[in-house]
Amino acid sequence: MKRCPVILRCLFLSMLSVNALGANSDDENAASQTSIQQTSVTHTQVVETQAALWSLDVSEYERYLELMSGPLGKWNDKLDPLMALGMFPDNPQDERRYAELYAQQEYELTERVLSFQRAYRTAFDRLYPYVGMLDQRLLAPYFENELLQSRSQEAAREAQQQFLGNDRLLIFVPLDCGRCLSSISHLMGLLTEVINSGVDVYIREANDDETVAQWMLENNIKEQWIEDGKLTLSRDGGLYRRLATHSTELNRIILPIFLKRNEQYLQLDPRNLGL
Repeated sequence: MKRCPVILRCLFLSMLSVNALGANSDDENAASQTSIQQTSVTHTQVVETQAALWSLDVSEYERYLELMSGPLGKWNDKLDPLMALGMFPDNPQDERRYAELYAQQEYELTERVLSFQRAYRTAFDRLYPYVGMLDQRLLAPYFENELLQSRSQEAAREAQQQFLGNDRLLIFVPLDCGRCLSSISHLMGLLTEVINSGVDVYIREANDDETVAQWMLENNIKEQWIEDGKLTLSRDGGLYRRLATHSTELNRIILPIFLKRNEQYLQLDPRNLGL
């Protein structure tokens, strides 16, 4: 009978432990539910906020997110909601609405840019009344160079689509050639995706193989290009003279270039190749 208090005390402690575990479990469940609710609310608030910025409803913005999670997002992950939804409208009415919203936003942004530009010019004239604004004529050479580079790149892209397997590009170069390496590298780049193709370089004034070898060293031609069959170096051997008889314009070109296809030779305009 003396052990009863001890037994009762043990039972009491056990009950407290069980109750504590139950309370902890309830607290964890409540915390988990609160976290889920907070996460859900936060996501919804973000979607609602972003949708409002673009004058869209929540369902439209969620569709935008769905579009960007697929191939469209991989193609261009910087598309804005109006552009993405306008590209994939559910009907012509939606397409028109997205286009109008896009036009309105672009117009408003343009107006803001012009307004700030006017404010900037006024501030500049007030702060620096004796300093002229940048003379745009000073930038003319820069803009002209940018235009030439753009045209050159476009010509190169168009030229790449014209070449076929087994095509060879022939270029006739002088002994003293300051731009040969860049021109040869450019031609090789045009044929990168064309199988069994390459560039054949003919040194016009070379009388022997030693001259060709010296020209190769002076112009930093990589031996790997020759070993891979992408480039050959040869003496002219009269080929240039034979081809020149068929063209009255050939002698005016510093680096004449020909396309050799099926044993036929076609003179190419370097400008059409991006050179």
